Amino acid sequence: MAPPDQGRISAALTAALRQLVGADNVVDQGETLATLSLDFYWYSPVLKRELADKRADAVVRPRTMDELRGVIAACCRARVPVVPRGAGTGNYGQCVPIFGGVVVDLTLLDRIIEISADGVLRAEPGARLGRVETEARRVGWEMRCLPSTWMKSTLAGFLCGGFGGIGTITWGSIWAPGTVRSLTLLTCEENPREIRLEGAGCELLLHTYGTTGIVTEVRLGLAPRVDYDQLILNAPDWDRLLDWTDAFARSQVWRKRLVTAFERPIPSYFKPLRKRLRPDEHATFLLTDRAQTPDVIASAQAAGLACVYQAPLSDPPMPPFITDYTWNHTTLWAINHDPAITYLQADFGEDFRAQFAQLKQRFPDEVLLHLEWMAAHAGPAEGAPGKFVGQDVRVGGIPLVHFTTEARLREILEACAEIGIYIANPHTFVLEDGGRIPNLDGKRTFRSDIDPAGLLNPGKMKTAALNPFAPA
Repeated sequence: MAPPDQGRISAALTAALRQLVGADNVVDQGETLATLSLDFYWYSPVLKRELADKRADAVVRPRTMDELRGVIAACCRARVPVVPRGAGTGNYGQCVPIFGGVVVDLTLLDRIIEISADGVLRAEPGARLGRVETEARRVGWEMRCLPSTWMKSTLAGFLCGGFGGIGTITWGSIWAPGTVRSLTLLTCEENPREIRLEGAGCELLLHTYGTTGIVTEVRLGLAPRVDYDQLILNAPDWDRLLDWTDAFARSQVWRKRLVTAFERPIPSYFKPLRKRLRPDEHATFLLTDRAQTPDVIASAQAAGLACVYQAPLSDPPMPPFITDYTWNHTTLWAINHDPAITYLQADFGEDFRAQFAQLKQRFPDEVLLHLEWMAAHAGPAEGAPGKFVGQDVRVGGIPLVHFTTEARLREILEACAEIGIYIANPHTFVLEDGGRIPNLDGKRTFRSDIDPAGLLNPGKMKTAALNPFAPA
């Protein structure tokens, strides 16, 4: 049973945590406590209302696996919530403690243990993706997919809270076969056990907000390194830009890592790029194989598109990055332009043009199209060692929404469902309400085994067998 103060930690537990990890690695007051209790939940006006006052009682930063094991054991003995955290770049309140307790900050567990000759990364959970990408490219590899926050986000934070991003057009999401090779975790018990999940079994931890275990080691499949150019294309005609971009994304001729399109006026929100972009035009952002750049530009120009920006992606990676304007970074630039803007996460159907038309007809000034092309499945091209292509390319995206009321936002969500647009709802911190969750029954059963007291990030999995902190 939970103590009567609903998870608030005692002075004795705080003292024990300081003894375990050192006083400097326990934060229990001040601005730093607030910062490390929150993420980018405020992208959503709904979550901004629901989560703004949530705080941990303490944040603990273990430096070794033995310290992490000791922290988990101490929290379990005290029956307080345990919320694992990476860099806090998520947008759904994944690492925000709903019932107080202890946030376990894993960013000091950041070793890159090995990058094997056959392209498999082995690293600790807090390894920053920017460093992983730099080290991988140095030895001939690159990550298969990266969030737009890749310079700051952590490895386990991305896998347990994210989905896909840069590279998904070729390699698919984090669920793609061969990407996550194994995950090692500690259970949330007074005597934490170590469990290793392999291959498809890793889905028990992927995108579960840390409710099904605390990751201690990741083995991740990498992709052969490609030298990329960053391209921006402009066109005044949306249909012309859309036709060419969609054909480019689906073609197996072009090697690419990013295919993004924005209807106007979204590109005007990208303040640092305004001198490069043609005013009042639509835009496509690409990462393409440098060896193919001249042909890509020629193809785009023949279709009536203008290349307004071309720059190599340097090694080691150094800004400027056009990826800083794609995926959910787009939403950040839009909010900076107009705080009333929020977003959706959409997966469009085969007849996506008709869906766009219906959406724009019903909400002409409220919904702006930001599209991301993604491969549902990916693998090696037959007969072409070292060359990889995505199959089943689909149009997804992160449309922008001018927010007025929660009732109007629900109306837009319902309209999307009516016309066959799948929405992974970013305006909830509850796992089951946010989108498709593969093998939810398996995750729930697994959680009951590794967290018998219901202490791991309580409140995020609403169908968990036990939440001792929930109001009666």
